[in-house]
Amino acid sequence: MRQIRLVPSGAQAWHHNTIGACGNAFAYSSTMALHIYRLKDNCLVKMIAAHERAISGICWSPEDSNLLASCSVNGRVIIWDLENEEERFGLKGTEIPVLLDWASGSKIVLAFDSGDVKLWEYKEGEKLTKLFSVVANTAKVLRWHPRDHCRILLGASDGSLTVYDQRTGKKVLITGKAKTSKDSVTDAQWDPLSEDYLLAAFSDGSMTLFDASTQSEIHSFDKQAQGIKSFAWATAQPGNFVTCTERVGVLRIWNVSQRSPLMQIKVGSTGVNCIKAIPSEPNWFVLSYKNGSVGVCDISTRTMRFTSQPGHSETIFDVAFHPDDPDVIATASYDGHVKIWRVSTVSSTKELYAGKDQLLYGLSWGPGAVRICAVSSTGVLFVWRTDNGEQVLRLPVHTGQAFRCEWSQRGSADGSGEIATGGADKYACVVNPITGNIRRIKHPAAVIGVSWHWAQDNILATGCQDGIVRVFNVQAWSSENIAPIVEMAGHDARVFNVAFHPICREVLASGSDDKTIRVWNWSPSVNGSRELRRLTGHTSYVRGLLWHSELPQILFSGSWDSTIRVWDVANQQCIHVSYEHHADVYGLALHRKRPFFLVSSSRDTTLRFWIFEDKLRPLVIQALVQPDSLEGLLGTDPSEAMAEIAGTKPSPATGWKLYGEASKAVVANCDRLRGQRLKVFRELLSFFMYRQGMEDLWGILAIILGEPPVGASGSRSVFHEQELIKCQKSKALELASSRVSMGIGLKLEDRLLKAAQIMLRVGDLQSYCRLTAQAGQWERAICIAPAVSHQFWLDLTKEYVDSLSATNDIDEVAPFWVASGSSDRLVNACIEGNDLDSAFVVAKAVNDGLFPTVGATGHQAADAATAPPESRMRLEDVAAVLSARYADQGEPLQAAMCFLAVSLSARAVDTLSRSHEAVLAFVVAELLGQQKDPIVVKLLAQCVEKDLRWGVAADLWAQHPLGPSVHLPLLAARVRNATGLPPVPPALAQSARTLEQHQASLAEALARGDSATAVLEAVCVQDSRQAIQIGCSALHALFCTEGWTIEQARRILDPLEYATLQGLAVKDIANTLACSAYVGLVEASNLGYVELLFPLAQTVRNIVTHQRDIDFPVSIAGITLVEASGTAIRNPALAQQTLSDLIQSPETPAHVRVQCEQRLAAIQAEGPVNSWDRPGLLKIAGGSLPSCSKKYAKNSVLTNTLIKGPAFELEDRQMHVSIEEALSWARVNAFSPLNTGCTICPL
Repeated sequence: MRQIRLVPSGAQAWHHNTIGACGNAFAYSSTMALHIYRLKDNCLVKMIAAHERAISGICWSPEDSNLLASCSVNGRVIIWDLENEEERFGLKGTEIPVLLDWASGSKIVLAFDSGDVKLWEYKEGEKLTKLFSVVANTAKVLRWHPRDHCRILLGASDGSLTVYDQRTGKKVLITGKAKTSKDSVTDAQWDPLSEDYLLAAFSDGSMTLFDASTQSEIHSFDKQAQGIKSFAWATAQPGNFVTCTERVGVLRIWNVSQRSPLMQIKVGSTGVNCIKAIPSEPNWFVLSYKNGSVGVCDISTRTMRFTSQPGHSETIFDVAFHPDDPDVIATASYDGHVKIWRVSTVSSTKELYAGKDQLLYGLSWGPGAVRICAVSSTGVLFVWRTDNGEQVLRLPVHTGQAFRCEWSQRGSADGSGEIATGGADKYACVVNPITGNIRRIKHPAAVIGVSWHWAQDNILATGCQDGIVRVFNVQAWSSENIAPIVEMAGHDARVFNVAFHPICREVLASGSDDKTIRVWNWSPSVNGSRELRRLTGHTSYVRGLLWHSELPQILFSGSWDSTIRVWDVANQQCIHVSYEHHADVYGLALHRKRPFFLVSSSRDTTLRFWIFEDKLRPLVIQALVQPDSLEGLLGTDPSEAMAEIAGTKPSPATGWKLYGEASKAVVANCDRLRGQRLKVFRELLSFFMYRQGMEDLWGILAIILGEPPVGASGSRSVFHEQELIKCQKSKALELASSRVSMGIGLKLEDRLLKAAQIMLRVGDLQSYCRLTAQAGQWERAICIAPAVSHQFWLDLTKEYVDSLSATNDIDEVAPFWVASGSSDRLVNACIEGNDLDSAFVVAKAVNDGLFPTVGATGHQAADAATAPPESRMRLEDVAAVLSARYADQGEPLQAAMCFLAVSLSARAVDTLSRSHEAVLAFVVAELLGQQKDPIVVKLLAQCVEKDLRWGVAADLWAQHPLGPSVHLPLLAARVRNATGLPPVPPALAQSARTLEQHQASLAEALARGDSATAVLEAVCVQDSRQAIQIGCSALHALFCTEGWTIEQARRILDPLEYATLQGLAVKDIANTLACSAYVGLVEASNLGYVELLFPLAQTVRNIVTHQRDIDFPVSIAGITLVEASGTAIRNPALAQQTLSDLIQSPETPAHVRVQCEQRLAAIQAEGPVNSWDRPGLLKIAGGSLPSCSKKYAKNSVLTNTLIKGPAFELEDRQMHVSIEEALSWARVNAFSPLNTGCTICPL
């Protein structure tokens, strides 16, 4: 199981100083974690589980961007080493630190809840020096002077300001509002242009400039009705500062010499809690919003460079998929909100608020998803309509907390179907949401978990504080004392969740505070023990619990130990542990239509998306390679699965089957669509896989293949160039429509302007002018109108005439660039502003001649076919830049679709292959008739062979360049050796030969000196020693041949990968490994696999150095030459230095020195390579996500660094490499990095 996407926590709003910025990054804190974003591309690069309780403040070192301090209400103050994600310095006290600020050097000042202000010089230990005190719990703002690091400013809740001088030990009180309105100080800062001036903002919306030396007021500013929450100085604009308010999403820019603001900038639809300047970019500011999102604003262009999605700001206790739509989920949080999300865009489309002090613990969709319900900490059941967010029911059900709820799906879409709830008042309640009628079922203790049976009416399971699982038939209810039809005792502590099995009707799972999961047979007819399985491994309370909807033996669980575990229930084994969450895992969900895609929620306030494909990949590959024989993937009878879970039948280690109703529907649909390959592949991959952009893929492929559109265009975000302009216009018209439903969306004026910008980017200036005028911006519309026609300008002018006022806002300047024929400047501006989607749209419009040219009297669209070559090249370059950005963000499918959008199919397949998306690379190549990457075919064939799917492997090897001559005979021999029978799969029949035939062919090959065939035949007859001796001798000779190719080496080496090395002489093993690693090194150097160069080169160097008797024909200098040649792609300076050192070294052989000189001259002559057009490997899906907690991370034997994401266990079961490293290594070297002679197959 691998994490591929993440919705980070929202920025907390209850503490003021929880955002910050340094030269190359910005950060914010959620409740208990630090989130670090890279400034250049706004990518979340680190999440650090910083504290066990709420963070009260953060502050960056003014001198070292690698150090960030945080304090928490548990009394801890920590200075973090961000690069290593570890605590560098720390202290723990009994007082609660509420504010902190960092001066130059090692001085941090802290304000505590007691009112004490103390100095921590952290390099001298944990000692705190008390500086002064204020009234307890009144400190609101704490600032060092920016230049005089002995002066401190403190703002208090009574409206006063204190200035303290560390040199004299004296403090000066500035009365402020303390003697009048007593309005709290909301922010206060020293004036950067003065030694004694300071600016203070108050909760009543007033601001005052004070002189600290005289404690007098210098200047006051116009009072703001909406209040001022925070402000920051604009260092690029001397005397200017920027204020924000939590009531509206507007920044105001002021000058200290003027009472009124100079201008205002709209930065969002919700209020801003805090603003901080970014030191490296004087006009940029990081903002935290009231809804939890964060953003970066450029006040010079009045634009938002980045705005995050608003995540939950508190624990997400529950997550659930829409019953019918796998692209929609809902979450319930301690912050009192239910949010409805679209998975494909990771955006919140609707927020449902339960109200103040209503902490939400559980949620459930109603039948048909017409309504949704949630339960709260006060025992209230809420029901909302999902179309308009109307709250239709607010019903007190429990006295005290209500923990969980589940809406029976056996009702109808009109809102019927009963809701079960569990509460602290010792009742399970069954509620009719239409009438509000409540049936109560009394328990001996608090009821937590509740679950309806999916197939049997009125069957309800409960989990109780007393550790007992009960099953009721609520149809027989007559009073609260209804007896359960089954009781299952065994847990040693409370039962939190219960879950009926979705396939085996008699099976029920329960998770408990005793750290175990029990699997029961709850059928009333069972006599004797009901416990079928007991699963142990969690180190704390079990919370989330979820059965897989297709694989009956698979169960997922979440725990207070912060892990998600995947269980093979039939074998009572934990087959995977995920450590990515930083706190308790409460919510787990998957959708029956996309059952290998999991969503989890946690107390760390994140939503995480996972793929569960590894165990099923052989099955997926079989479905894609043999789509006409899918019935073999299905289980025949759920009783088989029941027998495996109960332990009455052995569970197979390979060849898993699917038992769910959704898989049966997929097989039926594929049978109905037989011959329609695009639709069949879409049906299969939409079921088995998830990647961002999957729906877009099928629409683009349909356009390329000239087939009817696949899927609804309204749900897509990436389009082929042929449909791009039309779809963008449609999107603009939808935005402008007064009937559009925007969820948490924009006002009409904002929608019109957004629609106008889309029309501008596609070259429809007339629609741009009309929409802009409708939004009330007539001046802009009239100025652009002449680019349409003189008559249009006259008509528009008659309606309205006014003057133009242009700014540096890109949206303001863009029309003038377009109207003046400088549309290329708009492309560049979009790229510079990281708005690459818009850059691509504009480039496409330019390519199609949709923009006017200088001197044109009117606008006429040109045929795209007549567009100049440079326009086409520009479009493809923009596609490449956009692709590189997606690839760097760990979104390989999105990266590939950038090339598909401009019909560069070969580059799309190559992108998928280099991103280790073997299945998708195979499918896209198959559909578009592109050449399949041999390594993709090889990895897929090895994957299915591990699962003993011989026929599928044969069909794959038949598509490999060396398949008929090398790999099919090898596979046929392996089948014979493994089964003792002749190969049955038809694809192997022609390649199958007897042992005697192989021996005869071996003798003939030796006689004619055909080393490649001799190696092949020796492996087929299982004479590994002879195969290795022949093969290594042949490879040694090849390495001494000038101009040898990888293809020549692979004909010899590929069969050797299937020789059995264990038990052979050390010399033979070492020789094989050295040859394989050297061929892999040369191949990696040719392909630009820079990450592999050093470990491969070091492998060869180590073997050659320590096993001198193998007489390896390539010198150490020659190995280093190959390594340096490949390094030049990423680091030409390092490559040149290495080559220069080799040339100067007296130990370098003469012929290698000549080669070094030639290569050095070639590197020096080469121009710079665009970063977006380099060869090499790309990030795996999810490869840019923050890593798991450091204490759980494994160390890579290749890089000796902590592994980011899931690890691949090597054959000794102790050493690891990352999944990405394993996939990369296997592309060029089949043998393990441990040099044991074992092979690896990480797919």
